[in-house]
Amino acid sequence: MEYKRYIHKKKPVMMYIHGECLSAFSFKTQVKEFKKDFEIVLPLLNDSFTSIQQTAEELIQYIDEQYDGHIQVLAGFSLGAQIVTEMLSQRNDLCEFAMVESALLLPSKLRNWSDLAAVHAPTLSHNKLFNSFMYYAKFSDDAAEHEYYENLKTIPQETLARMYDETYNYQLPDSIKDYTGKLAILVGQRESKKYKESADLLHDKVAGSEIFMLLNYSHGGLSLGHPEEYIRFVKSWVQQKDKQQRKAAKKKQEEEEGEYMPNWKHLLNRYKAKKAARASRTSL
Repeated sequence: MEYKRYIHKKKPVMMYIHGECLSAFSFKTQVKEFKKDFEIVLPLLNDSFTSIQQTAEELIQYIDEQYDGHIQVLAGFSLGAQIVTEMLSQRNDLCEFAMVESALLLPSKLRNWSDLAAVHAPTLSHNKLFNSFMYYAKFSDDAAEHEYYENLKTIPQETLARMYDETYNYQLPDSIKDYTGKLAILVGQRESKKYKESADLLHDKVAGSEIFMLLNYSHGGLSLGHPEEYIRFVKSWVQQKDKQQRKAAKKKQEEEEGEYMPNWKHLLNRYKAKKAARASRTSL
C-alpha cells in the first residue's frame, strides 16, 4: 500500500482514510491546516485494495512499525470509516481519538446506481458528462468533482468491484465494544436511513461514544464538501482549541476589567502615579 505522509516528528500523528473512488485529494484542504499540529498519514487504497479486513490489518502493521502501535487520531470517510471501525475492532487501544464519518455498518442489498455504473458500465462512467451525474448521485457538493472523475479512470475494474462489494456487505464486529479511546460518529442529516441506523448501532456498541448529526449535510457533506467545518470540528473535539480560546478570552477580560474600584480611587491612583513619575524625573 502507498502512503502520502506529511512528516513532523515532534507532533502527534493523524491518519485519515479516504472513501471509495476518492484519494488524498479529498483531504487536501485539511492537510494545509492540520500539518501545523500533526504528522499526517494518508493511505492510498485505490491500487492495492482487496478487503476491509486485510486493509485494516496492513494499516495496523504500519502503525506498529512506524509509530510503536499507537497514534493520536484515526479518521475515515465512507469505506475509510468502515476500515477505521475494523481497525478498532482488531486493536482496541490503537488511538486516542477516532472519527467515523458516514460508515455503512450493516449489510445492504440496495446499491446506489452510480456505484453499479462504475463497476458494470466503465465506458459510460469514464464519460465526463455521465460521470458528473454519477458524482451528484452520491455527493451534493462539487468540491471534488474533477478529481473524482480523473481518479475513477485510474482504478482497475476488479478493484472497484471489490470496493463496492466490501462496502455493501460489511458488518460491524462485536469486538468494537472493547475500544478504549474516544469515538466521534458523524452522520449527515440528509443521508439515507441505513447510515443513520449504522451510526446508532456503533453508538450502542461503544460506551461513551458520541453521535454528531450534521444538519442539512448529505453523504460527504463534511470532510469532502465543507472541509473548513471538518477542521473546526477537529480543533474543537480533539485539540479543544475552542475551550482554550474561551479561557484565554475570559482571562484577558478579567485582567482588563480588574478589581472594581470607585471613581475617586481611580483618580487617586492616577494622581499617585503622576506624582511618582515626576519624582523619578527629578531624581535623574
